[in-house]
Amino acid sequence: MQISQTLRSCINFHKLVQELSDQGDINFKEKNKLKSDFNSNNEDLLSLIEDMDNQNLKQHLIDYVKSKQQIIKVANSPGIRRKSLLSESSPLIGRKSVFSKESKVTEEDLLNYIKQLRDALIEVYQSRSNALTLLVQDNLKSLTQFISKLPTKSPQPSLILLQETNIVDDIESYYQQLKNQFLNTQSLLINDSIVSVTSNLVNNLLNCDEFTFISPQQGIYESVKHTFAIFDHNQYLEDLISISNNINLVTENQTKLSEMFSQYARTYSFRIQDEFFFYHQKIPKDSLLNLTLEYNCLQEILMLTKLIYKSIIESRVQLFSPIQIGNMILDVGVEFVRCSKYLFINQIINLLRTKYNIEKADSEIQGSFTSIQSTNPSPSNKQVKFAKILFKDVLPIEITVIGLNLNKKDDLSIYKTIQNLYNKYLKFIELTYDRITFYKYFIKSKDSIMLEFDKEGKLTFLSRPIPPSLSREFHLNYLPRGHYYQIIQNQQLLHDIEQHLENQWVIQSNDQLYEIFLKARNKKFKGFAIIFSEGFLQTRSLELETKKIKLRQEATQYLTNLEQNNPELKNTILSFYIPSSIQAPKVLIKRKKSRMNVLSEIVQINLIDPQSIEIEPIHLNQIDTFEFNIFQIENNSIEKQRIVYRIFLRNKFIEIFDIDKSRMFEFLSELEYRYDKRRNPFHNYNHGVNVMHSCHVIMNKMLSLPQYNDLFDQNTKLALVLGGLCHDVGHTGRTNYFEINNLSEKAIRYHDKNVLEQYHAATALKLLLRERMNFLKNIDFRSFREKFIQNIIFTDKAEHFNLLKFFEANNEKDIKIITGMIIHTSDFAGGSAKWPISKEWSLRVNQEFQSQYEEEGKLGLPQQPFMKDLHNMSVLSKSEIGFYKFIVRPLYVSLSSFMDNQLQDRIENIDETIIEWDLLASQENQ
Repeated sequence: MQISQTLRSCINFHKLVQELSDQGDINFKEKNKLKSDFNSNNEDLLSLIEDMDNQNLKQHLIDYVKSKQQIIKVANSPGIRRKSLLSESSPLIGRKSVFSKESKVTEEDLLNYIKQLRDALIEVYQSRSNALTLLVQDNLKSLTQFISKLPTKSPQPSLILLQETNIVDDIESYYQQLKNQFLNTQSLLINDSIVSVTSNLVNNLLNCDEFTFISPQQGIYESVKHTFAIFDHNQYLEDLISISNNINLVTENQTKLSEMFSQYARTYSFRIQDEFFFYHQKIPKDSLLNLTLEYNCLQEILMLTKLIYKSIIESRVQLFSPIQIGNMILDVGVEFVRCSKYLFINQIINLLRTKYNIEKADSEIQGSFTSIQSTNPSPSNKQVKFAKILFKDVLPIEITVIGLNLNKKDDLSIYKTIQNLYNKYLKFIELTYDRITFYKYFIKSKDSIMLEFDKEGKLTFLSRPIPPSLSREFHLNYLPRGHYYQIIQNQQLLHDIEQHLENQWVIQSNDQLYEIFLKARNKKFKGFAIIFSEGFLQTRSLELETKKIKLRQEATQYLTNLEQNNPELKNTILSFYIPSSIQAPKVLIKRKKSRMNVLSEIVQINLIDPQSIEIEPIHLNQIDTFEFNIFQIENNSIEKQRIVYRIFLRNKFIEIFDIDKSRMFEFLSELEYRYDKRRNPFHNYNHGVNVMHSCHVIMNKMLSLPQYNDLFDQNTKLALVLGGLCHDVGHTGRTNYFEINNLSEKAIRYHDKNVLEQYHAATALKLLLRERMNFLKNIDFRSFREKFIQNIIFTDKAEHFNLLKFFEANNEKDIKIITGMIIHTSDFAGGSAKWPISKEWSLRVNQEFQSQYEEEGKLGLPQQPFMKDLHNMSVLSKSEIGFYKFIVRPLYVSLSSFMDNQLQDRIENIDETIIEWDLLASQENQ
């Protein structure tokens, strides 16, 4: 099998035609005429474009299609049916009557008819006694379409509209329009924004501009604003009760809702259990929503609505890519393609009604039948001629067209067009099912990736986001709906794509990791696909350091993409988490050294009574669960030390390592002093104890799983739990950026690398090495020290993305990465608590950020943008939403997945926190 055009000439031709259309040199019908002649291998056109480099080719194409259109017009002009109401000799005088002397209708008569029609419509509208029948609706629609086409400059062209409609052309035009509308649902998967995808689904599949849903739990969501807001159900209760499970238009009887959606010309409503959904059109348009009951396609509307609801709710609390629900999107899309034939049938009926009378009935004919059947009386019959048309479906749809005489050339042409295009549309639906099955295979594949381009060379499908490693190797630059030469910069790959494909269906380049497939149907070029071979995306056997570099690069790329795809994150707390390899430039000139405010009071060391600390803590029953709340005892130093002591007992550290209790109590007293001497609102001993407790709970939950019960040795466990307690000791209440930009002694000592984290580890280890505090004499101190330092380093926010990437790639092998994940996740233990507690931790850490921003301003240091205006609840809320959604939640989800979902309650708390901050932001904006 061969095709007559090369890939290059085909793509260049379509590109050229599109340019002519965009420039206004050809209209829609002329554009389709060119494409149709090209696909049918029209000899005149093929000889014309043989030389694609001809500078006058554009003008040749314009002349060609204009001449063809002129021939069509002349051929159609004769005949009584096409005769104008104007005689050819009728002159036009200014803006006076344009009717010929032969016409029986004067302009005055026409004005009277228009007035009578207007009065009748107003009377029907005001009475609202009965719903309009389908026949009346269709005729009104035809009238509306006619009026919308009336020109405003000159009355003469408008009279052409009073001639008989060219039904054949209109059916063909609608066929193309419908195919284009429903053709590329899969192209939505190459979009990174689920909000954009849901809006496009509503637009493409329902022909609606916007949507709204109201939920008792979630509030009200409006797609035009992309936000949730609090909704007063009581105020709208009467209207909401009236909404049924079927599709209905919002009417003026629903006073409140009609008022809310007054900016739209049409709003469809229906409910699913306790949720209410509304689809809006700015101007009335054809939609499957009109046909749900008539053609029984309500289930498809429900599928789409549930998909949209799930997507919007999920994206509210987490990173959510369309690829994650790619299968669901494709399933919904293909079902709507199947239902779209009802739009086609309905439009055919509407167009036929402009010329004929139609009687429609659902056929009960069983057994085999053709897609469209007709019945026509013999020519000798004196009765009115008619034809019956049967549209193939699960339940066949039959119409009787009164006046359609198949013995007449024009009527036969209409019938054949309907027959041909409806059969073609059924074939299009069948091919769509096949195509979707093909796409689903690649969406599921973890080792292959496919890029598909249409016959114009535009990207129509991407099976998954392009991995950074693949992008680097082949110089791929992702661009939604971009041309292949914009996306691919690899010269070898471009050469392979653009070479002559006339005699080859598959091209396999030697030693390359991709294949190029030509798409063709009936010897006509339809596009091409590039499939990168299985195994390319698998981790190659690299040395450990090489692998770490690779993963770090991917983490950096991920962060860059995150900021590009989510502009709202710019200048937010996310910059706090930039890996050290791409940190902002450092300040080289030290203007003024920071000095902490001198405390007006003396902080004394709380000496612990050994007998007192042995007493059971008040909240002993919460010590092994996440229910423990440090704020309950934040002003009780002894209770906090009792909690620490009990955690040591629970893990048998005192027994196994023969710990000297008196030295341990000396250490804890000094540690508390070093934490609290600066009076930090957040980074204090409360935070240290809270993180230690979280490490203890997570570690023991992990050890309770059979596959992990031998995961940690005792030395590793001690380094993790004690690391959680000590990880922020001596914290300055400032960030690493502040220390580096201020050229502090700590930044100089630790060469700007993990500055505060190294300082915290060093401070704790110095205390442990003092004789009166060294309660770890009976352990392998060198091994403990290495693990202890490593754990605390992992609490540096700049290590976040690297750590997450390492963990997901090596979590079953690297114990350092696992303990790093536990302590880093525990560092956000306050944020994973219930909303009131989570909010309190957020307010406290943001107090430190505000204080730092003010001090940076006084010292002339670069100020961190995300620390600005945190006193404004709207600014603070948006910052916290991004922080929890893009940092905290993915961390807990990843670790919970490793632990058989044992942190699911923490994830639910985080979701609640995101929603609460979102509501606070909405209230502030209102």
